Amino acid sequence: MTKKRMLLMLSVMMVAALVLQACGGKKETDNNPAKPDDTGKGKGEQVTLRVWGDLGNQAVLEEAYKNINAAFQEKHPNIKLQYDYAQNEQSLSVALQANELPDLFFVQGDKTPKMEQMVKNGFLLALDDYNLDLSRFSDNEIAYGTVDGKLYSALPSFLDTQLVYYNKDIFEKHNISVPNNWDEFVTTLETLKAAGVTPISMAGKEEWDRAWAIYAFSAALTDQQLKAVVDRTGDLTAPEFAEMFQYYRDFAEKGYYGKDFLAQDTAASQFGFTNGKAAMIIDGTWNNSTYEESGMNLGRFAVPGKDGKRIVAASYSNFMTYAVSAKTEHPEAAVEYINFMNSVEAQQLMENATGLIPTIKDIQPKDESVKELANFDEAGSNIYSILSTLSTTESNTPDILMKEVNPKLLTSVITGEEAAQILHKASKYDK
Repeated sequence: MTKKRMLLMLSVMMVAALVLQACGGKKETDNNPAKPDDTGKGKGEQVTLRVWGDLGNQAVLEEAYKNINAAFQEKHPNIKLQYDYAQNEQSLSVALQANELPDLFFVQGDKTPKMEQMVKNGFLLALDDYNLDLSRFSDNEIAYGTVDGKLYSALPSFLDTQLVYYNKDIFEKHNISVPNNWDEFVTTLETLKAAGVTPISMAGKEEWDRAWAIYAFSAALTDQQLKAVVDRTGDLTAPEFAEMFQYYRDFAEKGYYGKDFLAQDTAASQFGFTNGKAAMIIDGTWNNSTYEESGMNLGRFAVPGKDGKRIVAASYSNFMTYAVSAKTEHPEAAVEYINFMNSVEAQQLMENATGLIPTIKDIQPKDESVKELANFDEAGSNIYSILSTLSTTESNTPDILMKEVNPKLLTSVITGEEAAQILHKASKYDK
């Protein structure tokens, strides 16, 4: 037996043992039916909830959940949390197969089809009857936790997105201000190119990095049209899509991404920006520290739309989006935890510990860097996620965008109109 196969078998055995441990060794409260007052607000019998944390992000989340769980238990002294960093893709799959989920575990909402599959297989508790206050959340955030019109998870309040990082020294040298609308953004590109400065550093060799501009441009220019696709009141033939794709192609033809960007990988693209050869780079917020640590005079802005509104493509964080197992013996208590996850108190504790980008205005950014990252008007539609809803077993629409449409646009093989038509024909719009 090879060393690799032995390690694989050990990994599977460890995951299975984890789930078996969760299935057996039940707490003394597990044998008692849930009391009418199992919320922990009164003086009733002690309730224990098993909660799984994100094993892969334990180092990032430990301080946050130490504080969040302490605050929750102070409010609910009768609810004891058995919080274990036990959840990853393997452990969740094993628990689903064994139908032995913990009381609470995190889900990825509408980012992937997995929550919908869990709902259809009866694994999740619907939350609609528990009168949760959702007034602080946007329609997009509510949609994240909703399947077939019913709510199944705590809602997201943080995100990652793609935005423009820019060199403040280069902008100042050429008397350029942060653009207030799309036309000013285009003028900024033209001004920099005319001055002999590469406007945007792009890793044209990388499938994902070259797509970040599409994510940013589509949110700025086609957010309403993307929402219409979601509602099935519109489709990808809307002229705004063709126009957005054409901008992406035209910027390449005009040299706004640099002379040899098609041969450039991620490291070269980032280096080109941090060493002053390019004025801007469109990248994910998860790489903020890369640019901060370079020592450059760094600024950030979300690409503005034609009306000046700054809408970003939201990829919601699942760090707080918990769901309740349909088999929990303490649904009222579990829903109290969901309710706390939805509160500004818990979200502020998360922000203070992690410096994530909040989507809700009453969450105060941890520092000035986060405040600048969070300077947008709306967390909008994510084109990749929406194209995923249009896929079929025969046609993976987001893959077509990433692997076919984007490279053909960047090499002027197709027009923006043709790009939109390719994606439209690959899509299935059934509700």
